[in-house]
Amino acid sequence: MDKANSTFSAGRSSTPFQHVSALEVFLPGISRALGGLSAVLAAMTIHISQPDEAYEMLFAWLKRRGLDGSAGACSVSVLKKGHPGDVSRNGGKKALEYKPWRTSFTFWYKGSMISYKNQTVEKGATRVTEEQTTLSCLGWSNSILKQLMQECRKEYLEQVRGKTSIFENQGSTWKKLKDKDARPLSTVIIDYERKQQFLSDIQGFLSEETRLWYTQRALPYRRGYLLYGPPGTGKSSLSLAMAGELDLDVYVINVPDCSNTILKNLFETLPETCIVLLEDIDAVGVSRTADPENAEDVAPTRVSRRTRGSVTLSGLLNTLDGVTSQDGRMVVMTTNHREDLDEALIRPGRVDMQIELPVADCKVIADLFIFLLGPVNRDSGLKDGSVISKEQDTMEAKAAKFASIVPPATFSQAEIISFLLMHKNDADAALAQSEEWVERKIEEKRAAAERREVKAKQLYSQISTSSHIIKS
Repeated sequence: MDKANSTFSAGRSSTPFQHVSALEVFLPGISRALGGLSAVLAAMTIHISQPDEAYEMLFAWLKRRGLDGSAGACSVSVLKKGHPGDVSRNGGKKALEYKPWRTSFTFWYKGSMISYKNQTVEKGATRVTEEQTTLSCLGWSNSILKQLMQECRKEYLEQVRGKTSIFENQGSTWKKLKDKDARPLSTVIIDYERKQQFLSDIQGFLSEETRLWYTQRALPYRRGYLLYGPPGTGKSSLSLAMAGELDLDVYVINVPDCSNTILKNLFETLPETCIVLLEDIDAVGVSRTADPENAEDVAPTRVSRRTRGSVTLSGLLNTLDGVTSQDGRMVVMTTNHREDLDEALIRPGRVDMQIELPVADCKVIADLFIFLLGPVNRDSGLKDGSVISKEQDTMEAKAAKFASIVPPATFSQAEIISFLLMHKNDADAALAQSEEWVERKIEEKRAAAERREVKAKQLYSQISTSSHIIKS
């Protein structure tokens, strides 16, 4: 997978070239004094909007050369760990980052003087403001600016190599949240066959043969997945690890907080070949309300789930089917409650594969024990093979014992991990305290279920009473 191409494409619409007077660039206001004479000289100019990733490429390039401090005015913020601008870890806790702000300066690049200008501009009829950076240089060719941006891109991609870039929506635009070290797929402890099924399908979809197959048949080249199961079973972890395995970027949309228009704009500005993560998709356009007249016939469990934002189910469906969506994008939806989803949302064509991630079975329980408490033999080459084998046999025996204590199909992976992390350096202590932990957690689950049942019955009673009042 060529992440380089998909990464740069996110910024291509934000860097248009145009001709302006060279004198106006380097001596603002002189054009009015000289009239048309200044047009004899020209400058090439590109504009980069923030928070577009193209600006991150440029700023990282400037920072590595100490040019970020050339501006007379700067904005300051706490540097986020894993941010592309984090070229040094010597800043200590809560290191500060300075960026040029509403200012201008010049620097030399391959013998050409480049003018940098940062300003706030109004965008569109809505007069929404955005930060915009302008790069200009003398001449009639844009080649030097293209070379600069390509160099910025090359260094940036080298900097994020082996990392998963995570973006989230800021209104109707995308903003990079962080770069995380790519998580190995082997560290997501779930059923192996389900994991391989997911991986094989995405790998097949991303192959050039598959892309050509879609193109020849004039079909939209995109894929949809649904990961469903109880909380803590690894849905989000699997999505991020899959992105790391395939060197893809992840674009996270908080759908309940979007409007139909914002959601449409976000999909239209996605780069080619990426994973779009729609978490808790059951919160969109869903309202399951019991019939008060038949309240006694309905199980008093979950009564209603309503969207918090203004996005509608029809708006989401139109966006998923939109002809302007980028080719190569893969939508991964997650939900704790598949039963709440409208069948129109998960029909074939919108969701091509559904993968259930259940709570931990015996094998997953044992695998979690070995993964978290087993020795990490980074220097195994220095050990005698029989010693390593004996350690492995001992750990597997302890894992089997742990799996016999923890009942299957009862606890999520997250719950088991939370317990094991309290004994991360002592497998024997984890075993010794596991029975007491299981008894306590089962009692907590029973009490929580009783509270939910009481609350549901009270809510049904209120609905029934309100219905009778309205009818009377």
